[in-house]
Amino acid sequence: MLRKINHLALVEAVKKIPLLYGISPRSSRTLITLCEGRTLQPGEVLCTAGGISDAMFILLVGELGVYTADDLQVAAVEPINALGVGAITGQPRLAALKALKPTQVLVLRKSQLDRFFNADPVSRNRIYRNLINILTEKVKADNARLRDLQGEQEQYQSRQAVLQRQLKVHHQRLHFTLGFISRRGLMDYPEARSQVDAQEPPARVLAVAGDPHKRAALKEILAGYAVAEAEEGGQALEAVKQELPDVVLTTLALPGMGGMALLEQLRAFQPQLPVVALAGEEEAGAAAEKGFDAVSGGEPEALRSAVEGLLEREGLAYPANQ
Repeated sequence: MLRKINHLALVEAVKKIPLLYGISPRSSRTLITLCEGRTLQPGEVLCTAGGISDAMFILLVGELGVYTADDLQVAAVEPINALGVGAITGQPRLAALKALKPTQVLVLRKSQLDRFFNADPVSRNRIYRNLINILTEKVKADNARLRDLQGEQEQYQSRQAVLQRQLKVHHQRLHFTLGFISRRGLMDYPEARSQVDAQEPPARVLAVAGDPHKRAALKEILAGYAVAEAEEGGQALEAVKQELPDVVLTTLALPGMGGMALLEQLRAFQPQLPVVALAGEEEAGAAAEKGFDAVSGGEPEALRSAVEGLLEREGLAYPANQ
């Protein structure tokens, strides 16, 4: 049962909604009389994603969650607000609305809204202008946020490049120092190198393959490296975001996102990350043209050699722990 709300208070509330700015009190009263009241309990769905936008909603009390088609909450809306502008534009619903707490809304059916627009063209034009202004401001805000994110990404990539150069210099200095110790007769080079390697963390490799037997074989071939696993492209992207590996190995055939698409996604936010394609003779040419850093058929010696070569190229030339 919709809690009784003073009609004058409703008119004043409607005036605060950006979509309805500027319409007359008389038009506001008319609009309210065309609405139906509805009360929702927490978890109750007001509308689902993907359907026809057959109504607009005015949130009076409570809170509504905005959910994607796969039930992921992306926003929360508080009073006073209008939702469901697809009833004006004709666009299908892009999101579902679900009550997060006891909630009261006014429901304005599209048929009633169309009747209101036909009877009151002045208010219709005002609402159209408001809608254009709202969408324009959202586009501006999204563009500003995108520029900020691009700036953050460029700063991160620049810092990453500096660290990689510093690490390369440190490895060169270490190599020179080990050689100096060896030449002085204090310790032979292999012994000194092994002592250093024992203190170095092993290189991190991400092995991406849908077949668990293939992943197990890769871990065996790359024994001594810290090998993490992913069975499909999306999982691999999340793994890279959580902990950046030194090298990624991927088969081209994967569940969902394939190896080629994975490479494109990795290049978008980690362009310096070495990626090796595990491909047969028929796929090798296409993989090389796509821009993989190396292509390997999976033979143990060749694969280890490819990984070691990429680590050396990146200035991470410490060997796997044996």
